[in-house]
Amino acid sequence: MKVIKRIGQGGFGNVDLIEMEDGSRLARKEFAKNQPLSDALLQNVLRRFAKEVKVQSAISHPNIVPIVGSDLNAAPPFYLMPLAESSLDDDLSADRTLGGSFVAAISDIVSALEEIHSMEIYHRDLKPQNVLRYTIDDKPTYSISDFGLISMKESNLSELTKSGMGKGSDYYTAPEIANDLRKASARSDVYSLGCILHDMVGKEARVPFREIKEEGEFGSILSACTKDDPAKRFPSAKAVLDAILTVEYEPAATLSDAPEDFLAILSASESPDPATWERLADYLEEKATTSDISAICGRLTADRIESACLDSSSAANRLALIFADWVCGTSFNFDLTDAIANRVEVFFQNCGFEAKVECLMALLELGTSHNRWYVERKFVRACAIDMDENLAKRLVVKFHIEGKNKVCRKISHLENSIDFKRTSFHPRLVNALADLCA
Repeated sequence: MKVIKRIGQGGFGNVDLIEMEDGSRLARKEFAKNQPLSDALLQNVLRRFAKEVKVQSAISHPNIVPIVGSDLNAAPPFYLMPLAESSLDDDLSADRTLGGSFVAAISDIVSALEEIHSMEIYHRDLKPQNVLRYTIDDKPTYSISDFGLISMKESNLSELTKSGMGKGSDYYTAPEIANDLRKASARSDVYSLGCILHDMVGKEARVPFREIKEEGEFGSILSACTKDDPAKRFPSAKAVLDAILTVEYEPAATLSDAPEDFLAILSASESPDPATWERLADYLEEKATTSDISAICGRLTADRIESACLDSSSAANRLALIFADWVCGTSFNFDLTDAIANRVEVFFQNCGFEAKVECLMALLELGTSHNRWYVERKFVRACAIDMDENLAKRLVVKFHIEGKNKVCRKISHLENSIDFKRTSFHPRLVNALADLCA
């Protein structure tokens, strides 16, 4: 490989643009001791570098930069990754709203965080410089990179403080890990995510390691991301995205008085009581216009859905059917599809079989019609081989009701869109599709 030029440098590595023998170009990250380290800690970091390369190599996700080659026995060790078109840092320098599509970038980051957090892997150095842009399927796609500082839950690199992080990390690092990386958690990455959001929508300068406090429509979200106490932050990255949806989703229609009343109730700090959930379900089923349904469903946040499922299961099951029908019949801004899918998933996880089936069909429709991998992967995971046998039976019936033209086209789209084969479904679904799509 031929080194063309240096394109990046961090606390533990240098990144070079290289050209392979066949003329293709890649990015090579090579371990480098770019800061003072004791001999003992240097060996620890070298072992961590090798481990993280192996971990990242094992993850296949469109929003995580893939490793396409490595030599961990070289001196120094290195790995290769696709050459990015830009970084989020460069893109924000040119236009902090990314042409008005900043939510799409946040959605990509959330998708990546949700994937690694499910494995109890935490980034700890999430910042715009470590988010790279590629073009995939003719769409700009952001993927997280720089796994050199990612730590498993069992990490013991307590000596590595913020001094081990790259330029600008102080403005994105959660206070609890500034002096002890062992305290990293999903909520420390949420803090960093909030700081990135602040780069996009913030109005005032922020102080490193402190809660962001400012007015404006995103003020409460920024604050909830960056609370000093991790326990008071959003519990997950997808909860942040769900909150952003409540700001970004505004149905363009005139509403009657009744939905305005319900919207006020849903926006209150207290959760509605069981009787109110039943009244809301009655209204949506019997009296609401299409615009009213759209407005209310757009404001049914994930935490409100969880409350409905907990406090009034009968109302929640009715609301799930209405919500799924709304999703299937609505064309959403691409930026918002992930948050909508997360809300569908809450209904799916907490309701009965009838609602679960409709939620699955909503995920299938939402993912394929908007060509969003994050949503498509949710459907695929829910229909895997370990799917409940009786739920699989119910979904087979739904497939036949929907018919060949609708179902088979969508399943084929899944196979072309993500790394998936229909034979990975539950056996009952596999057999049903073989019959239906013959």
